[in-house]
Amino acid sequence: MPAPAGDRPRRLLHVFATFAAGGPQVRFARLSRLLGHDFAHTVVAVDGVSEALALCDPGLVRLLAVPRGRHGLPSPADLARLRRILAVERPDLLITVNWGAIDWALANRFRPLCPQLHIEEGFGPEETPERQLARRIWTRRLAIGGPTRLVVVSRTLERVARTVWRIPEQRLARVPNGIAVARYATARPVAPPLRRTPEEVVAIAVGGLRPEKNPARLLRLLVALPDRPPVRLVLVGEGAERPALERLAAPLGDRVLLLGARRDVPELLAASDLFVLGSDTEQMPLALLEAMAAGLPVVATAVGDVRDMVAEANRPFVLPPTDEPALARALGVLAADPVLRASLGAANRARARAAYDEARMVEAWRALFAGIWPPPEPADVA
Repeated sequence: MPAPAGDRPRRLLHVFATFAAGGPQVRFARLSRLLGHDFAHTVVAVDGVSEALALCDPGLVRLLAVPRGRHGLPSPADLARLRRILAVERPDLLITVNWGAIDWALANRFRPLCPQLHIEEGFGPEETPERQLARRIWTRRLAIGGPTRLVVVSRTLERVARTVWRIPEQRLARVPNGIAVARYATARPVAPPLRRTPEEVVAIAVGGLRPEKNPARLLRLLVALPDRPPVRLVLVGEGAERPALERLAAPLGDRVLLLGARRDVPELLAASDLFVLGSDTEQMPLALLEAMAAGLPVVATAVGDVRDMVAEANRPFVLPPTDEPALARALGVLAADPVLRASLGAANRARARAAYDEARMVEAWRALFAGIWPPPEPADVA
């Protein structure tokens, strides 16, 4: 709720495993702007990477540089050091994000210095919902115990939190991601166009070039397609996998276009014919919501909540990541059928507008940041 006139803004300390420009960080940057001066945000990046700070309003968000402790579980001295920082900062709310911030959650667990929320967005390549590391299970149970409340973005994570981490229902809430649907629905195609010839079909993927995103899978799908209609794969994003991807893409020539990180994603989506997602692990990818809002049909791996996110008519094109032949066939069907693409794209846009417009998400996070529990119920219904 808005702070009463004359009151100071509520002070929030956000601890991110990294403040690179990924989905959670982009969402935070937008949230902080939309929530305005009711809240003052301090960000800690555990790994020291803070590139997403450029997306934030410096009048609302400041960076707190904290030297990184040792790797592995923290020592008592490490926890004491973090407690001293909390005692100096005196936030009204501590918000820890993902496993990489668990040290801070542990530091505030016993004799808490401030109220705390822990957020789980998903896993790196070393974990999946089905393959949880025992040490992390026990650490999460300890760190997210007591009065700490847990917020997750997906139904998959909600299930893991209840059944594996054993978080009681009264301390667990799900807040799905949301986007500015109108921004993507009304964007004009980027110029110059992405397609080389009028009959070419443009398949676009947006996301970091990281191992868990498995961008090489998309190249394999492209190679498996028939020659007609011609399909061009456009990859938007940067990451450690780019050099290997460039080597794999070299024999395909200009059938593959690596654009790197871009700020005109709505316009790039508007210039495309379909969206592809080849990840080994996801929870609730913002890029997928953006593609849905842009009116694109989707071919995707069935990870996290992806199948539930898309419109019902699009769900047959969401398939197991282990079945690449089926994914390639699905991509070929959509590439060859512009009428089907238009129909699925319209259904996805309607789904995004009804269930994932950012107004409900902003309302939920405003309540959480203000200390109100539980947040409003999600709008998405499978």
